[in-house]
Amino acid sequence: MKRRTKRIRRRNAWMLTLLILLILTSISGFIFIMSQVENSNNNTPQEEIEKEKAREAKRVVVINEAHQLVKGYYYQEAIDLLKSDSEIFNDKMKSEVKKIEDFMIELKPYIGRIEHVFFHSLIVYPELAFGPNSSQPQGYNYWMTTALEFQRMLPLLMERGYVLVRISDLYDVDSLGNVTKKDVYLPEGKRPLLMSIDNVGYPENRKKEGFASRLFINQNNEVSAMIRNLEGLEIESRTAEVFPIVDDFVKENPQFSYRGAKGLLGITGSWGVMGYDPKIASEVTTAKVIVQRLKETGWEFANHSYTHADGKYFSENSTLEGIKEDTQLFKQWITPVIGESNVFIAPFGITLKGELYQYFIDEGYAFYLNVDRRSQPKILGKSVLMPRINLDGFVMNKDKEYINQHFFDVDKVYDDRRPAFE
Repeated sequence: MKRRTKRIRRRNAWMLTLLILLILTSISGFIFIMSQVENSNNNTPQEEIEKEKAREAKRVVVINEAHQLVKGYYYQEAIDLLKSDSEIFNDKMKSEVKKIEDFMIELKPYIGRIEHVFFHSLIVYPELAFGPNSSQPQGYNYWMTTALEFQRMLPLLMERGYVLVRISDLYDVDSLGNVTKKDVYLPEGKRPLLMSIDNVGYPENRKKEGFASRLFINQNNEVSAMIRNLEGLEIESRTAEVFPIVDDFVKENPQFSYRGAKGLLGITGSWGVMGYDPKIASEVTTAKVIVQRLKETGWEFANHSYTHADGKYFSENSTLEGIKEDTQLFKQWITPVIGESNVFIAPFGITLKGELYQYFIDEGYAFYLNVDRRSQPKILGKSVLMPRINLDGFVMNKDKEYINQHFFDVDKVYDDRRPAFE
């Protein structure tokens, strides 16, 4: 009996010891876990502070990017960006989204005049363009704008509320060729501005008279201009032609361009394409690359005729035969380089009538651009007759008050290196 009692006691003692060990193990495990939790809790505030600093820095970057998008009229894109990262999307970001949404609600369709301004290649060296060896100093004085004048115009146009737009921002063309007006929503005080540049080709004589010699893509993947300087050396210039000037200005002032819009290049076939010969395969290859880069950066292309000639082509004596010949030459040599376009810029600003006008519509040109400072665009059947205004020496002298009223103060723009105006 005594032995049995001893065995029971030993067993109970062993079980008690085991129980105590289990309890101690559990307690130590619990203590370890709690210590880790405590350590974790002790570390969390500092870690969280650092994490929140990183999140806030990211918010600042994203908000700034969104503000830039809003300046360029990319409203929904700005909202999507603000919402794109759930890790940083907090009340602050929600507030930024609401500001944009409230702003969008207040936007109204633009109602008013539609202005379309146009230029030719810029005079960079007036001493050559107007000098004794110039081929047409008076013509340049009348129909050209100097690079200095163009650079002065842009901030003044922006001050007047002008914003560069595309024709497609203002009009829709359906699959049957029907044209309808389209609403463009701009902030109060803003107004749309269309821009085109005629004869974007560089004849040999102009290369010697102070104009750019060709366009090219520089090492920064920008479309820039080459020009012969006063010493006859060909150099790159960001201020020798409309395109790099506008690109750089919009980069600094995104509010001057509606969703990346820039302008239209009016290509004259017989003048080449931006300084390249459309009948030489290697030059076509180069030109296509430049065309693509210009399109990527908001520029578009238009048919400005192949011949840019009067007589049977574009004059009071135009014939259907001449118009057809010119258009087919353009489609043969130039369209493969610049791609399809539904915009025709009439040489000399002439407005063809009857079957001659209808021919262009039938050929797929929904927009016919002439020159008329006082008129507004008109939808004529399946086309738009769109007037343009030449901001050049002639208009700044002969229609100064009109330009002062609608665009800018001529005295703040006019280049005093021009010769006396006749």
